Amino acid sequence: MTDSILTDFEQGVATLTLNRPDAMNSFDGDTARAIIQAVEDFTADDEVRVMVIAGEGRAFSAGGDFNWVLTWPELDSITRKVGADVMMAAVQAIYDFPKPSIAKVHGAAVGGGIGVMLACDFAVSAASARFGLTSARNGLLAGIAIPVLIQAVGPRMARQLLMHGGVFDSATALRIGLVDQVVEGDDLDATVAALADELKRSAPSVQTLVKKLVAELDAMPHDARAAELIGEHVAVQCTTEDAIEGMSAFLAKRKPKWAL
Repeated sequence: MTDSILTDFEQGVATLTLNRPDAMNSFDGDTARAIIQAVEDFTADDEVRVMVIAGEGRAFSAGGDFNWVLTWPELDSITRKVGADVMMAAVQAIYDFPKPSIAKVHGAAVGGGIGVMLACDFAVSAASARFGLTSARNGLLAGIAIPVLIQAVGPRMARQLLMHGGVFDSATALRIGLVDQVVEGDDLDATVAALADELKRSAPSVQTLVKKLVAELDAMPHDARAAELIGEHVAVQCTTEDAIEGMSAFLAKRKPKWAL
């Protein structure tokens, strides 16, 4: 695996660290493919309960690597499309990760870096962090951020951010819903670790089901079909090993076995 990312595992938490600090953790095709592989490995490992995505050095991620993208005009249309697709696939892999995920944001999250951040279920930011969908000011489209951006802030705010292209602070990011929590930089590691510990208290099968079910329901009208789908899952989930263990643990006033 390329050294453009680093992976680590400790007490149920797998950390994927973007490791191109000299390039503000921007990513090219090789980095995108490494992200996809790492997420697949975390998915397959039952000991992984939570994934944290972070950046090495002074930034979370500046998104797509301009040095790489500047080679695209010389390429044929199929090769350009392959490059765009692998960046989209990296963000999609993070979004589809079937376990809880947390973005640990410091420095700057810009362009596609915001896409990586928003693909996670939670985003915790250092107060000093800066954010921006700056691609429009460089004549580009921050395509890999658009689907998760619309989901996070709504279509109207997404249009504003993508057209304006300016940089803003963590307080603004919190206000508009880009991040979930802002803490002082010295508290960032401890805050993310505490959130991961909290997430490990919930049943893994329920967390996976929630991520799948919310995506399905979001694409459906709020009608009898949605209610029927939920009812089916409720009826099945109560018969699972996690449900039996969870209810037994509650009645016995002990922690369930998954609560690491």
